[in-house]
Amino acid sequence: MLGRSPRTIALWIAAVAVAAVTAVVVASDLAALHRRARSLGAERAAIVATRPLPLGTVVGRDDLRVRHVHTSQLPPGVLREPDRAVDRVVTVPVVRGGFVADANLAARRRNGLDGALPVGTRAMRVVVRDTLRPRTGAAVDALASFESIGADGLPSDGGGSAAIVASGVTVLGVESVHSADGDALGVTLLVSPRQSRTLAFASTHGRISLALVPPEEAQAE
Repeated sequence: MLGRSPRTIALWIAAVAVAAVTAVVVASDLAALHRRARSLGAERAAIVATRPLPLGTVVGRDDLRVRHVHTSQLPPGVLREPDRAVDRVVTVPVVRGGFVADANLAARRRNGLDGALPVGTRAMRVVVRDTLRPRTGAAVDALASFESIGADGLPSDGGGSAAIVASGVTVLGVESVHSADGDALGVTLLVSPRQSRTLAFASTHGRISLALVPPEEAQAE
């Protein structure tokens, strides 16, 4: 039998060397991945939102999916099972793909509009005319127009004026209102107790208008 040429032997040795180096690199990478996995902690199920969940949303099963995430990468309180969130009301909005935690949701005993109210807030409905129609979840300024407003924010003698009485408040709901005075909008706003009193006064003695503001300017007082 003819012997192998020096070139063939050299190529064979090179192939063996490449295979050996590849095996070492793969083993090293696998070891590094295992060490990283151990440092990140075990994986566990976590619930994430399949769409944005604004304030007041009643969570449905299609709004959720399960991801498996290392425990060290999870915020506290993230729910593990969709059943823990379904039919509960959102009190802290969740972005699409965001983790859904117990703190984002009202207790099961709370439902409907009152379920969406964080502690220390109020839902206040105002009727507005000749103004924009905001979407639920939008942030708006509520402006009151009086014949005149003094330094204390109350009507006084003088020229007409307007003032912001609720700044960057969240819209909880919008409905059409039909009356003898013409078509209008009933807009329910998430406000503080102080803002609710001011809005009540403004609705009685003046006229309410709404101005849409950037989401970044939404605030809770």
